[in-house]
Amino acid sequence: MKTLLLLILPLSISLSAFGQIKRSNPRGGSVKNAPVTTHRPAVKIPKPTSNSSSVSPVRTRPSFNSSSSSSSSSSSSSSSSSSRGNGSSSSTYYNNNTNYNMNTNETNSSSYYGNAPTRLVDFHNICSSTGGNVVSTRPYDLVRTLTDHIEKYAGDSTDIVILIDISGSMGNNVKSIASESDAIIVSVPHGSRVGAASFRLSNSSTWFKHSDLSEDHWNAMDFIGQKRKYMSSESHLDAIVNTVSASTWKNKERMIITITDELISPSENIKSQSQAIHAANQKDVSLHTIFLEN
Repeated sequence: MKTLLLLILPLSISLSAFGQIKRSNPRGGSVKNAPVTTHRPAVKIPKPTSNSSSVSPVRTRPSFNSSSSSSSSSSSSSSSSSSRGNGSSSSTYYNNNTNYNMNTNETNSSSYYGNAPTRLVDFHNICSSTGGNVVSTRPYDLVRTLTDHIEKYAGDSTDIVILIDISGSMGNNVKSIASESDAIIVSVPHGSRVGAASFRLSNSSTWFKHSDLSEDHWNAMDFIGQKRKYMSSESHLDAIVNTVSASTWKNKERMIITITDELISPSENIKSQSQAIHAANQKDVSLHTIFLEN
């Protein structure tokens, strides 16, 4: 019996030691002895909140005298032609078959009118009588036409009001201006102020709205980008008179740029063409029109 115990005891100790060695081996094939991973656990990324930049990007508002605006305007102001006549025609600014784009290596659908077509003669009369200009373009070229027009006719320290037609057919055109606000602001010359106004048919108390001239150009862009209903027809002459009287003019150079896709209809206006011209000339405001060809 003692002999049997003496044989079993060393064998038991050997098996026990072998088991310890196996459990301590990091390369053991057992599931329990699988190597420990050093990978980091996955991190669940929270959904963006309503204030997240991926949902609503934070927009930087450059001041009117920012370096980028200044450099852009200084290069364009040298070619700017914003001189005004004393109520006389500025037909020298109109050249038939002249490409609106100042880069002669590119083509553009815009064209100026020296001898305005019959359908645009009313716009030509009010613009040329106040030292302004008429340009015709396609809707897809609206923003480029607007920025080129500002660079060409607005010098440093100009008061600029963008007057937008918000009749039924103008919704997409106005939205295109709002979507490219940055490009428009960059085109504004150094030291200038910008305002905006909207109009439709002058048969209600809400037909005309206005955002006054400001050195913070984003005020005008935010006004243009407001949600609104686009309906009815429009009263161009009434809107011009209202814009002249509602704006706080300070700079020596002053201009109103009307953007529309409809012709002037005297029957839809309370004011006459001569009254609109007189109101603008009294305040030394040049009237400009960007007419959208549909």
